[in-house]
Amino acid sequence: MFSGGFRRSGLFGLIGVIVVAGLVAVIALSTGEGQSNPKTTYALIFGVLAVFFVVLFALQRSDLNRVSSGDAKAVQRAVAEGQTKVEDPTRMPEQQLWAALAIRPIDDEAIEARASMWEAGKRSLRLGMIVTLLIFLTVPSIYLFESFVPLLIGGPLIALAAIVGSVRALMPGGELDSGYAKVGVAMAPLGLEVTERPKVSIEMREPVTPRMGPKIRGALVLSGQRHDRPVSVRLGEGRSEVTVGVASPAFAVKSRDGRVRPADDTPAEVAAALQDTPNSTRWKKLKVEGGPAGIVIERKGGEQADWLCDLWLAERLADSV
Repeated sequence: MFSGGFRRSGLFGLIGVIVVAGLVAVIALSTGEGQSNPKTTYALIFGVLAVFFVVLFALQRSDLNRVSSGDAKAVQRAVAEGQTKVEDPTRMPEQQLWAALAIRPIDDEAIEARASMWEAGKRSLRLGMIVTLLIFLTVPSIYLFESFVPLLIGGPLIALAAIVGSVRALMPGGELDSGYAKVGVAMAPLGLEVTERPKVSIEMREPVTPRMGPKIRGALVLSGQRHDRPVSVRLGEGRSEVTVGVASPAFAVKSRDGRVRPADDTPAEVAAALQDTPNSTRWKKLKVEGGPAGIVIERKGGEQADWLCDLWLAERLADSV
């Protein structure tokens, strides 16, 4: 359920919600019953919630710093090792596979672009901490002081923080535009660039309640030339699609039980390449097709870096035809 270096904060969030709900129920039943002005009960409940959020944010910040630092070190190691032959992409860390699939020198700009992508996550976490702090300064004060004055002060501040964060992210040249630009720089050593990006609009988030918010539609498309062949990668909406534009005999296979095995009517050269593909649990929900228009690998779900494995497999099949 929780992957990578965020397992600790993810587990704490899941288990912590259950524990907090139990503690709140115990506090309400043991101290709040029959009280005309249960300020002590409110204080205890808000105290439990405050401790939960403080620990959760601390763990998230620690996990984010650790993962970003580990990613930077892994990238440096992968670049230092230079070009390596990929025998089994499913066993390689994302950073090493990214470096191994590069067809151009990996310069400092590409390395810095990868590292700077984590900064957007850190800024988002800081904004969440600020908004949560403002809420805790506002809502408990309403109950404890029996006054709506804190709402009149805190409400606009909460809205302002949310608006500033949204504008900074969505405005032209903002964090979203900058993030996609950095993706293009980071993928340049692989011969790919961003040729299409998702569209973001402010829409009604729920049909019942009038809540507005950002909605992302569409997919991120990377395109370019690799080994004198046109390649495109489509990412988003819970799926990925890798296309290598080389004519091949018609075939269609699906992964099963961690294997991508040829069907009875698969052309011999393609069947041989598939037979040599290492087995792995990462080959899940995969559909591989070939024909005059090229070789296409579609995947439902998967981890963030699984499309790199699909690119390796598609090019392996392209080499065989």
